[in-house]
Amino acid sequence: MLLNSSLFRRIELQLLMNLTARALGKPSKRIWTLSNGKALRVYAQYTREHLKGHIDQHLLERMHQEAFKMGQRLRMMFHLRKSADIEQFTFALYKNIGITMNGNIPGNLCVRHCFFSRFYSPAVCLAASALDSGIISGLSGGGQLTFQQRITEGCLCCIATFKKTNI
Repeated sequence: MLLNSSLFRRIELQLLMNLTARALGKPSKRIWTLSNGKALRVYAQYTREHLKGHIDQHLLERMHQEAFKMGQRLRMMFHLRKSADIEQFTFALYKNIGITMNGNIPGNLCVRHCFFSRFYSPAVCLAASALDSGIISGLSGGGQLTFQQRITEGCLCCIATFKKTNI
């Protein structure tokens, strides 16, 4: 499947970088020309650096909205309608950025490995999860992601629930 090609992963990371930069009101970095591993590290450092300061509700809402719009675009581009297709696509997207996720959308999700947990403090992780909530909500046609526990808080895995809502 094209989703796991090197080019797709690098473009995915660049799009993620661009939407994050828009939400932060900061310039984006060009990372799609880097190797996958290097691009992932640069993105992790960029988000860590920009999210370690004061984070307000307005910023979290902007991050969620930018990610939601991207999720909606991907839903339309890839004709995602069935829950199984949305789930498979979401898990593939996250695998591309170093996050191993399983579970059900909607339903309970478990993240056993997260590349970003080596870079993020609990506060940065909490802020960055506004992007996760937006992406998954956009892909699913509306919903809310809520974390019950996080790797960055010393847990063995992240546990979250995604509840579907109609928009």
